This record gives sequence, structure tokens and C-alpha cells, in this order.
Amino acid sequence: MTKWWVGSGRALAAALAFASCAAGLQAQDLPAHSVSFDPAKAACRVVLEPDGTTGTGPARLFFSSDMLKPSLAFGLDGSGIADAVLVSNGERHPFISQSGLTPAELRADPIWTLLQASDAASSLFLTVHNDDGSYSSARYDTLSQDGILRLLALACGTEGLAAPALTPIEFRASEARLALSDADRLHIRKVLSDIYGTAGTDVGESGVFTVTDRRFIAQFNADQKYPSGDYLWPASVPDLLKVTVKQVAATPPAPPSDTELARHDDWSVYADSAGGQCRIATVATAAEGLDTGFRMQFSVDAKGSGGMMAIDLVTPNPFLADASLGAMIDGAGFGLLVEPKTGAVIPQPLSDGTMSTDLTKALRSGKVAEIDGVATATKAPARLSFSLAGFSAAFKDMANACNRPGIMGWIE
Repeated sequence: MTKWWVGSGRALAAALAFASCAAGLQAQDLPAHSVSFDPAKAACRVVLEPDGTTGTGPARLFFSSDMLKPSLAFGLDGSGIADAVLVSNGERHPFISQSGLTPAELRADPIWTLLQASDAASSLFLTVHNDDGSYSSARYDTLSQDGILRLLALACGTEGLAAPALTPIEFRASEARLALSDADRLHIRKVLSDIYGTAGTDVGESGVFTVTDRRFIAQFNADQKYPSGDYLWPASVPDLLKVTVKQVAATPPAPPSDTELARHDDWSVYADSAGGQCRIATVATAAEGLDTGFRMQFSVDAKGSGGMMAIDLVTPNPFLADASLGAMIDGAGFGLLVEPKTGAVIPQPLSDGTMSTDLTKALRSGKVAEIDGVATATKAPARLSFSLAGFSAAFKDMANACNRPGIMGWIE
């Protein structure tokens, strides 16, 4: 007997709708559905649940994906079916099941073209004539091509479906499907650094997006009103690749002078003379295996938005990038890394490239932060200690000084 794994899609739809809201996007539920999977055949089937039914045991629409071929199919989930029709906008259309379709063939099929847009005023009716002479029907009120494409891509992992992304998981998958070359990614890194980075910064020759690059992508998306957070919006990539990269200045200009706005215990709040950037900083209170004078600092741009913030847990960075590096805050440990090219010491990103707020929230409630690593100069273990007295008050002042309330999410 073939064994199928079966699950409900209503919880998945609700979770994705919540994720969309949490990301500041317009929520869009997936069609109500159930999913079954035949591991022996590597076949995934999605049955679309209707909004209303008549008769006994009405058939339901299904779409399936064969991941071995690969191919797509659609048909009716039910038994004892003699024939069926779809009624759309008052017109009847014979329902003919199909299998072995490519994505292009699915889109060209007459049944696919009958699916209503998500804002359609009329419903789609599936009416079935059963072998015993009886009739039954299923009514779909908000069925859409986009919803089905997203469902197949998420539930079945079907590739080659150009469904619009609406959640962070989908945005990451959408970017991955671009299959950008290292040269493409490097070009985009340089373009975004030209737009949002410090003048004269050399991003190097790596084709891997860094945490700083993700901040720049998020800022670019916010400026262009793209909804994909810190992942590339596919439609923007061709234009980014056409932009000419500026020449890196031989000598970067000196940073603007800072004015101290306030001091809270061991932390100071600064703003540059032009009022374009605010930062907070403290100097190491103890050093083992290193000289003194190292700082921990956080900075934001006044013209920025949301929770974007530059993090420099140790500056200038004295630690080896390829050696163990971590922070200890009142007994709690946190992994750190040296960001490629920029050299900033930052918290270890999560598996999806985003940054957790666990460390910054620990700074808010902690007393001392100790950074342990291997010194670049001596190749020996080294430690820096920073007082956290006044950190929270200084952080709030920084948010207010540059009118960036969104960064409070890092510590609240």
C-alpha cells in the first residue's frame, strides 16, 4: 500500500499570513487546502478545500507535483465521477484532468485560465455528475493562480513557478532562484556600497553578501518601496546590474567630527557635526593581552529607517577573523564573528543571515561584557572588558537624537 503523509494547510496559511504582517507586508492567505506526500514516488498533492458544497461527497480540485520527472498535474479528488464541468462567470466548461505538464504547459491550459483573480467578484463552481446519476458541486470564492503557485512552491517545493513572494522565507527562496554569479553579487555589493556606504570604502572582491550588504539591501528596498526586507527584489536586479560602479577613492575622507550630546555612566552619546549620524560608545575598562583604548559602539543614520543599525562590538578590531571569538555577558555566552572586509566585530548571524537581538538585549540588562578572542598581533588569547552601566539610557538617547525609534526593538 502506498503511504501518504497528510497535513492541513490551514495552519500553514495562518502562519504565513502572520509572517507577512510581522514583516510589514500586506497579508495574503493561501487557499484552504490539505497536503499529501507519497515518499516512494516523490509526489506531492495539494487538495483545494472549497468555500461551500452541495450534494454528497463533492469532488475537490487538486494540483500535484512529481519531483522525479519533474512535472505537474491537476484533476479531481473524489470517486465515482462520470464527468464534470467548471462554471465561471456563468459559462460552463468541460473539466479535463491533465498530467505530465511543464510550468509553461500548465499556464497555457484552458482550465488554468479559468481560475479567478484574488479580487474577482464571482465564484468558481465545480459541478460533478456521479456514476449513480446524482450531482454534487464545490464552490471556490477566492481561488487565484498566484495562491496556487505559492502553495505548490511552499508545500511541495516545486521549482519553476513564478509566484509572488510575500514572506521572508519566500523572499530568500526568490533571491536564491535568481542564481546570481559571484560577479553579479560583487557588482551589486559595490553599487549598494556606493549608495549607502562610507565614501571611499573598498568592499573587496568577494561575491558573498555580508551583514552590511544585507543592511544596504534593506535600505534600498525601503527607498524603492520593495517589500522583500533584506533580500533582493528580483525585478530590481537587472537595473542594479546596469549601474556603473564608482571608482574607490585612494584616500577616504576623514570622518566628520562628533559632538558629545550626553553621558550616562560609562556610555557617551554623540552626533556628527552635520547631524547625519548618531552613535553611542564606551571604552574598554580592562584588557588582557591587548593595549587599552578599544571601544564598543553602535551607530545609526538620521536618514535611515526601521531597525537598521551599525554594530561594532570592538573597534578598532584587534582580533583574528579565523579564530574563536565570543562574548560573555553576566554568565551568558554569545558567538561573534569578524565581518568580511569591513572588519567589524558583530554577533553571529542566524542561519538565514538575519541578526538576533539576544545579545543586545543582554547588554541592556547586563553589568559587564567580556570579549574573548585571539589577538592578531600576538596570535595569543586576549580579552577586553566593557562596562554596561548607562548603556540602555545612552541607547534611548541615540534613538531620539536621530529620530530612529525603530532601533529600540534591539533592546526592548
